[in-house]
Amino acid sequence: MIITFFIVILILQFSGIEPVYLNQPLIFTVGANLILLGSGFYFIGLMTNEQYLSVNPLRLLSFWQMTFILFTYSLTYISSASLMYLYTNYPQLLASLLKIDWVMGVLNLAILVLTVASPRFPHLFEREPYFEFKQSKNTEKVPDLSPQI
Repeated sequence: MIITFFIVILILQFSGIEPVYLNQPLIFTVGANLILLGSGFYFIGLMTNEQYLSVNPLRLLSFWQMTFILFTYSLTYISSASLMYLYTNYPQLLASLLKIDWVMGVLNLAILVLTVASPRFPHLFEREPYFEFKQSKNTEKVPDLSPQI
């Protein structure tokens, strides 16, 4: 997905369709679509993967990260894709929509701080089941290299 994104951006930039200056609504639209698609893949995996079905998703930090990213991009998608149109025709509406973007940005930063601080709160969050290895009969026990606090 990332390689496709960079190829599309390079084509848009070098062809002159999307200017390098001001805002780039086409590039934002492609990036937001890929982020929304990735969020959808996460939630599909959360509902179908056996390891994730056995845990409470409300206690997984990745669930909260992806939920807030999904809400941020779904709430600000239309305003960011049509930024120039709203700026010229409806500046007060744009100002209100940009406040939503600002609030969601602050919430995403709070989730990032919580991600860094999450090892300090083991009673609040569960470990991601993706990182737990299963021991097979032919292999040795895989040592736990995660920091224990």
